[in-house]
Amino acid sequence: MGNILCGGNEANAQFSEKRKRFSARLIFRLKPKPRVDLPGASSSIPKSSPSPPAHAVVVDIPAALAAPEAIRPADPAAAAAAPAAPPGPVALAAVAAAAAAPVVDPALLPAPAPAVAVVPAAAAAATAAAGAAAGFVMNGRPAPGVEKNGGAPAVVIDLDNFENDVKSACTAAVLALFPDICPDFLQEKSQQLAYDYESIVSHILDQADNGAHYPRRPTLKRKRHSSNASRLSLRGAASAQAGSKASGSGGGADSGEGDRVEDEDKEDDDEERKAVEKFGAAGRRQMPKSSVYLQISRTLFQQAFVYVPHKQIVSILAKNENCLLPAILDLDTQIATKSPAELPFQLKKTKTKQLAEYTVERLPGTIQCAVAPGKKEALEEYQTALMIRQIRKAKRDAQRQQEWDEAENFRQAQLDGTVKDCECCYGDFAMNRMVHCDGVMLHWFCKDCARRNAETQIGLSKYTLSCMSMDSCKAGFSYEEQNLFLDAKTRVALERIEQEHILRVAGIENLETCPFCPYAAEYPPVEVNKEFRCRNPDCEEVSCRLCRKETHIPKTCEEVERENGPSARLTIEEAMSLALIRKCNKCNTPFIKELGCNKMMCTRAGCGNVQCYVCSVSCDYSHFDDASRGGKKGNCPLFDSVEKRHEDEVRAAEEAARRQVTAKNPALDVNLLKINVSAKVLEDEKQRRDAEQKRQNIRV
Repeated sequence: MGNILCGGNEANAQFSEKRKRFSARLIFRLKPKPRVDLPGASSSIPKSSPSPPAHAVVVDIPAALAAPEAIRPADPAAAAAAPAAPPGPVALAAVAAAAAAPVVDPALLPAPAPAVAVVPAAAAAATAAAGAAAGFVMNGRPAPGVEKNGGAPAVVIDLDNFENDVKSACTAAVLALFPDICPDFLQEKSQQLAYDYESIVSHILDQADNGAHYPRRPTLKRKRHSSNASRLSLRGAASAQAGSKASGSGGGADSGEGDRVEDEDKEDDDEERKAVEKFGAAGRRQMPKSSVYLQISRTLFQQAFVYVPHKQIVSILAKNENCLLPAILDLDTQIATKSPAELPFQLKKTKTKQLAEYTVERLPGTIQCAVAPGKKEALEEYQTALMIRQIRKAKRDAQRQQEWDEAENFRQAQLDGTVKDCECCYGDFAMNRMVHCDGVMLHWFCKDCARRNAETQIGLSKYTLSCMSMDSCKAGFSYEEQNLFLDAKTRVALERIEQEHILRVAGIENLETCPFCPYAAEYPPVEVNKEFRCRNPDCEEVSCRLCRKETHIPKTCEEVERENGPSARLTIEEAMSLALIRKCNKCNTPFIKELGCNKMMCTRAGCGNVQCYVCSVSCDYSHFDDASRGGKKGNCPLFDSVEKRHEDEVRAAEEAARRQVTAKNPALDVNLLKINVSAKVLEDEKQRRDAEQKRQNIRV
């Protein structure tokens, strides 16, 4: 963007008017104004010059501050070292000379320097002082001054980066209001509306009023820094070879120090799983390999592990049925998890010579030049294996770096005397790795304990996080402290529970909820409208209010069920689940008892209903068989074995559902209805029950 020459008083007025119109403090473009005649010049600057030679904005400052002789020189060091000089005709003559210069097509000129030197540097220091006294600063330095029309000095401001500043400020202001807006959409609308903040916001709000929500950006994921460049290069190479974008993320944004990287881990695991399914499938393993594939596979395998003996390379390939990718991942796992002494082979002292055509940089070109199908297949498989190795290495490096950082942080905390005991697990932790309640007396906890407490509260359908101290502290955790130990998913779960509680306490009649998301709205009776239309932009599903499934209007729920056909096994499994899971009589919250008596109290905020776990009737202690608590013999038991009760009730429900299903479908094979459980699951369940029995014996 070319710099603009503008009269000082007019520029100030225009700038002030912009400030009044917009609440956000943005930098606005100063429009071109007619240029002024300078006294003493041989000719004046045309007022409609298509290509002004001076790249500056001229703004008036008080005459009392006038002391400059020149415009700021291009060399800042020279400007700082130059002594101040009294005002005189030198500056005016220099500016007049610049004005008299012929106009040249800017396309024929080289790019201008960040600052334009038009006079000697001797008077630059006084010029900068006058600009600073007037309050004008540009790029962190005082803006220099120049005399204009009768001695009133003005400030010359460098505008090389002015357009970028306008765009950045406008984008930042819009993002402050709509942080989840799609960047591409924002850029497109900003260009259409000339980066006018007010017009952009008005356009977005008008669209929302008309029911058209602005597009949202996809969820950004935090990326590791370790080996990231190599990973991106490999993915980019793979995408170039495939002619499309890589399936990996290729980049990311750090969402904060407290955010986790589970999403990235899942994405990497999915990439590895897909690659193994493609190159290591059972059908591909059993297929005969061509001689070209076998030969190039041995070479590539050796290139990947230059210190592994060739005999071991051949052996591992044969073990993996001559499939290159599974063999590389197998050996990579051995080397990563074992020390050299624990490996079943001895590493070579000299490494195998690396071939240039198989390096990461040249591998895509080698794949493109490959003609033989077996060779090209092996090269693509090798490229995928290298990418997976880099992902695995990045994970290991990140884990080691995190462990080292934590150990170093704890060591420094010991030296500083800032180590404290967690008041929940009583472990030693550095205080900068702990959180505290917001009570009068602070209680400190490690982040793991605080996180587990939040997960427990979510399981109890509660959203308030209370202090876990044994001192009966009733304080909670501030929002800032919660951000230190809550990830995004846990935060969303807590907010969802709070929203549901607020809606329930409000007692809104005919409140209907979406079965696929937390969205709720007030609806007419189901006889009037059987469909629920979700307005959540991330959902927008239309569901049936009777069966709470996707809409099937005009068909009835029974007609759809008959068309889809009964799922006999699913019917039995649902009956078993219903026998195990109870629901609160008041708020319908599902729950399962782990231990304790059969007098159950709902933990959901605002409910507190008390009911019997045996018959699900709302009651008090007189409902049970304990005479000491007001009950009588023959009533529901106050204490019994919860394991045995669950097992008996689930088995009875399974048999009843099986009889019902076979009665409706006589031709159905009964063996298909059996719930088969693996021996491993049965063994784990037996160990769990034995451990629970031991704990109960210890309590007794």
